Amino acid sequence: MPFSNIDLASITGWLDSAATQQWIVGILLILLFISFIREWLPVEITALAGTAVLMLTGILTTGDVLSSFANSGPLTVVCMFILSASLERTGLIGDLSKLFNKVAKGREFAALLVITLGAFAVSPFVNNTPVVVILMPIVLAFCRDHNIAASKLLIPLSYATILGGTCSVVGTSTNVVVLGQVQKLGFEGIQMFTVAPMGLIYAAAGLLYLWTIGRKWLPSRPTLSTMLPGGIQRDFLLQVRIPAGSSHIGTTAVDLMQSELLGTKIVEVRRRGFSMQEELQHITLEEGDRVLFLCNARKVNQVREAKGVDLGWDDSRGLEAMEQRDVQIVEGMIANNSEFAGQSLAELKLRQRFNIFVLAIHRQGRNITDMGSDTKLIAGDTLLLEGPQEGMNRILTKQRIIPLSQRSADAHNRSKQGWAILAMGIFIFIGLLGSFEQYGEFFKFFARFNPFYLAFIGALIVVISGCIKPKEAYQSVDWGIIFLILGMLCVGEAMSKTGLAKAIAFGVVDTMGPMGCLFAISGLYLLCSILTEMISNNAVAAVMGPLSYEMALQFDANPLPFILAVMFGASASFSTPIGYQTNTYVYNAGGYKFKDFVKVGLPLNLLLWAIFTCTIGWLYPLK
Repeated sequence: MPFSNIDLASITGWLDSAATQQWIVGILLILLFISFIREWLPVEITALAGTAVLMLTGILTTGDVLSSFANSGPLTVVCMFILSASLERTGLIGDLSKLFNKVAKGREFAALLVITLGAFAVSPFVNNTPVVVILMPIVLAFCRDHNIAASKLLIPLSYATILGGTCSVVGTSTNVVVLGQVQKLGFEGIQMFTVAPMGLIYAAAGLLYLWTIGRKWLPSRPTLSTMLPGGIQRDFLLQVRIPAGSSHIGTTAVDLMQSELLGTKIVEVRRRGFSMQEELQHITLEEGDRVLFLCNARKVNQVREAKGVDLGWDDSRGLEAMEQRDVQIVEGMIANNSEFAGQSLAELKLRQRFNIFVLAIHRQGRNITDMGSDTKLIAGDTLLLEGPQEGMNRILTKQRIIPLSQRSADAHNRSKQGWAILAMGIFIFIGLLGSFEQYGEFFKFFARFNPFYLAFIGALIVVISGCIKPKEAYQSVDWGIIFLILGMLCVGEAMSKTGLAKAIAFGVVDTMGPMGCLFAISGLYLLCSILTEMISNNAVAAVMGPLSYEMALQFDANPLPFILAVMFGASASFSTPIGYQTNTYVYNAGGYKFKDFVKVGLPLNLLLWAIFTCTIGWLYPLK
């Protein structure tokens, strides 16, 4: 047998050696980072594939993986998504639009102040990604109404939520992931607002920068709807029937569009109550067929005036008017967990399924109006959609499309606002009391309720009280982020188990030891900040969390400043639109180019790095 001479015992022994396992984990880590940057696969699939490799090589056991999956970090993030969704469903966050419009009064700088302060105030207690998703339509509507470039406000909106998220351990998933990692290693010195002193100084510097220097560097760029030639016209959805004896019987739907319906777009042909799924050029019209088409207001009026009857069609033209409905033109963004991501327009069949047309696509700073049926959509694409209200509602609510037009208040469950306020009040108040445990037994009692307990209780309250339905709660969670965190937690576990994290920490101490503990903390922050601009902030947090704790032990120092270096460094994604999800969302919605983030965000990154380095030793003891 060709395999009889293979010494399996030697191979197993080689795989079980500490040095081999460290090399495997190190090489795997590099490959994961390259895959994240090159986007060979969705990031969550890449992370889970890394976990599978670690299991196949025997580095992680089933128990190790299940232990990582039971980490409180991703479970806390799930609860925060549900809490955030409840605030949206009850209209609490949406009510900010009233204050926003009242205070801003059409002034750009006033709008900048209000939107950044409002986003900053909410973000320590609500996951910052939903905050941006909810506030984007408000900002875009305000900009359209007052002829202000949305690009002047959307980058500040994203940056303000990132800055606000650093003021508590639950404001950003980055902090939650790091917290779960170090708690597993035995460090229990972080409460809900332990990070607040640094976060407030950090955020104050960032906001002042946005209001002064950064404001001058913000570009003035058009959004998708204003980039279309000829602007946007209001259209109508019309329906006509092919009566007996019509001259159009036996012709195709395309022939009809090119003759009687010139200048319109046929949406659908219905026959005996069923929608014809074939391409229009292959549909031969029959008696009784109903044809739905889009027609702008000018065309409707021209036909009406020409014939003197409603909609202008009479039996002499072989068409009988049946129906007239308004259609909407809506901007929407493809979410990370949308079924649209990765599919072509032909595969989606939007016309057949929803009576929806895609007028244009905005992707990474460029506008695509000449897309074909083979054009594939990716997460983050902004679409300009046209179609009837019922189809638009289905596509926005069920297909994971984030609407960038202002949402209707009718969708809010306002009668349950009191329960949502109660849940958030308990969450914030008990968390705040627990942060003062050093001041006596009274406060120490509340310190036992860690962020996961509080988030879980809050999520349970809003679901039981009816603020959000169970199905809506499941749908509110971005499961791609959760699986990314779970996969990278397993990689972090492998780094700790094989001793790779400790070996790297030894190397750092040997190199930076003579320069001092503060130099190492500053370098750790800078490394995390650079990495998070290229790959997911959660991936950086999961990998660097255990490393920061090991570095502190090797320096015989207080672990907290090292841990905070990872929390703040991994959240400091300002220079690119790809490191942080909120940046990705505003990137397409605001019509930005990649260089806009570099121009505005790189100076902010350097400023915050300097502030962190200068203040960390003053706020938290290094030894």
